[in-house]
Amino acid sequence: MQELEYETDVATLESDTFRTFVEKFFAAAAATADRDVLLQQLKDRTGVDIQEKTDKGEMPNDMVDKLLSASSVEIFPVQLPTKDTGFHAVSVYLDDKGVAKSLEENIRVSGLVQACGYPGQTFRGDCFVGRVFDDTEDEWRRMDFTLKDCSTDADWIQQTKMQRANRKQGDLQSLANSMGVNNPAQINPSTLAADAPQGETADYSWKQSEDEVEVTFKKDGLQKGDKKFVKVAFGRKRLKVSVKDQVIIDSALAGNTTADECTWTLSDGILQVTLAKADGDTWP
Repeated sequence: MQELEYETDVATLESDTFRTFVEKFFAAAAATADRDVLLQQLKDRTGVDIQEKTDKGEMPNDMVDKLLSASSVEIFPVQLPTKDTGFHAVSVYLDDKGVAKSLEENIRVSGLVQACGYPGQTFRGDCFVGRVFDDTEDEWRRMDFTLKDCSTDADWIQQTKMQRANRKQGDLQSLANSMGVNNPAQINPSTLAADAPQGETADYSWKQSEDEVEVTFKKDGLQKGDKKFVKVAFGRKRLKVSVKDQVIIDSALAGNTTADECTWTLSDGILQVTLAKADGDTWP
């Protein structure tokens, strides 16, 4: 594990050159992805058999190659910005093609995040860990994250464990009050029941624990100021999300929810919805 110094201060999400640096880092990584693995992952996520379309001549090979070679960064939010954490947030940045590239598990980062209350969470390949200040309203800036912060007895880790424990106890309404109305690298979902169904489409991914379902949307280019353009409607058995009048999802849910305990966040450009289950049933 190494502490790196980023030479430029980053004071706004709109000018986040650190994220650009990370994207370029993974794009230049020497490891190559297994084409068959990527095609299978795309099929699993979207339901579209790209290989079949290619064989039938419905999709040119060069288009498929461009799609598979596109680099993107997976962002895993570890600590959420709330009043209790001083509005600090910590995230892990990693190569979203870690599995297809057969990258080894990053034991240090996996252990660090597991210590925060994400049992079974694993990461592959090189990872960056960063911290931001985000009051969820006006101010956003990157902050130092040092090797001392990688100690499992660091204050932020204890805060995050408490944050995770509160969520698992169903204390979602307090998170909503604190935060305002606000793929993948083979990361095992946190606090999931064994073999609990999860899924992914071209627009979002979802995973579940015993008492909540977490939906992460793949809407690129979201900025801090876009929060006012996000509209989320929680129904007992329905969810509708739109951004700038574009509907991302408007669908019936597989189970009942407690609508007034459901929350959503827009942090570090990631739009995420947390649905509070009305009971402990596993959604198919």
